[in-house]
Amino acid sequence: MSICNDIEKVLNDFGLKLVIDTKSNLKKKLDERAARHGGKSVNSRLEQSVNSEIVYTNGSINLIVKMNDYWNVVDGGRNASNVSAEGQDKIAAWSATRGVAEKIRISDLQNRLQKQSLSKRKGKLKKLKKMPFENAKKAAGFLIARSLKKKNLEPTNFFSEVIKDGRVDELYSALTEIFSTDINIEISKI
Repeated sequence: MSICNDIEKVLNDFGLKLVIDTKSNLKKKLDERAARHGGKSVNSRLEQSVNSEIVYTNGSINLIVKMNDYWNVVDGGRNASNVSAEGQDKIAAWSATRGVAEKIRISDLQNRLQKQSLSKRKGKLKKLKKMPFENAKKAAGFLIARSLKKKNLEPTNFFSEVIKDGRVDELYSALTEIFSTDINIEISKI
């Protein structure tokens, strides 16, 4: 086996184990958070997005671990503060996939029906419809952003714990063995 094949095997094995452990730890942390707040376990899109690949660029070999761009907020938490317009749009899109927007549509319709039935106006009741889905998405984005403005989002440390568990030192040792010399391992956020 050549040195390149040996390096690729070590990096592939490292990346595979890192992805498996990261997904497992994220699932555990999200389930714990849901249990503390009376929620239910969900299939996380962040968990599904975690993967690794080996990339060759400019004479170097890199192991890239990828996950959805909001991973660092889930990992490190967030202090209470305003949410950007772009953030609200992402929250609104998320709310559509998790049923939050639909719940708002149903709740809004029920409230309007109740108000209409309590109305003292005589005559024919008008037929009410659910609000448009896009409006419900925007409302969900606004309501969740307003909550994030007031409350901290607790960190999960799902990735920080995994990457700091000594595995990078093991990778260093395995690669040093292949080269029989010291090497430099760099971990960076992109």
